[in-house]
Amino acid sequence: MTASNPEFDSLTRQDVREYWEHEEQDFTPWLARAIEGDDPSELEDALGLDLEVLEREKRVGKYSVDIYARVVDDGRKVVIENQLNTSDHDHLGKAIAYAAGVDADIIVWIAPQFNDEHTDAFQWLNSSSREGINLFAVRLEVWKISDSEPAVRLNPVEEPSAWKEMAKRTDEELSETKTLQEQFWTAFANRIEETGSQLSARKPRPQHWYNNPIGRGGFALKFTLNSVENRLACGLLIRDNADAYRELESQRDEIDPRFEEDLEWVEPETTRAGKERSQIIVTRDADLKKEDEWDTYLAWLLEQGERFHDVFHDRVRTL
Repeated sequence: MTASNPEFDSLTRQDVREYWEHEEQDFTPWLARAIEGDDPSELEDALGLDLEVLEREKRVGKYSVDIYARVVDDGRKVVIENQLNTSDHDHLGKAIAYAAGVDADIIVWIAPQFNDEHTDAFQWLNSSSREGINLFAVRLEVWKISDSEPAVRLNPVEEPSAWKEMAKRTDEELSETKTLQEQFWTAFANRIEETGSQLSARKPRPQHWYNNPIGRGGFALKFTLNSVENRLACGLLIRDNADAYRELESQRDEIDPRFEEDLEWVEPETTRAGKERSQIIVTRDADLKKEDEWDTYLAWLLEQGERFHDVFHDRVRTL
């Protein structure tokens, strides 16, 4: 049998100005709508963060930041500065000034092309700034294959290094438990990327939870580590929506048989921050200090996460 000879077409990069003529009137609204949409946006996937738009064209002194947002999981403040031409000193200065004006934790600068001096500046700032300040230079790209529909790609060309941040810490700055948590979630993010899972790899942090989008705001896949009780959990988190929980609960006869483990349905309750939360979860025993068991734990989390995604993705979008 002779080997087949497949023919491939070439990717052709497009001029972004063919699709967005004006930054403020065209691109910024498009990007904000993408972030606010039910599915994870290209930018959120590129950053590994779930974002919520707080304000467009937010006034900061005499100027306005294109998009002012926050990270859903932990409330970190984000400024997003866009441009449709090659990076310049003006936008670099504005991005830093905006971040200072709102005391932002994350700066995202989007442009179709970056000059070396600007990526070098972000690289230097990432390595020199205090821990917790992160800067991303993201290249805006539009591609086509022959007469195909255009496809957008947001490609980080400079981003903070999680391992670099870990290396800078002292034992006093991060406890043993926090270190293990960050290492475990880093391994989990790597597993998601390596397997091509429908889950989204998110930036790992030294905390007991790791969230993932599931196609609608107010809902998330939540993975948790309980180092006190030595438990792993995976489930659906529902924020401030008791009606949604009740509707899903009414479908228990259809949902429960889809899982091998028993589901725990956690009724809506008010957190110390005054937010209402409800959950549907599965748990298992897990000792994070037994690093030789991590592969088993990661496989279990990935399997459960994908099952929750399959069972609930369409359901939450139609609630």
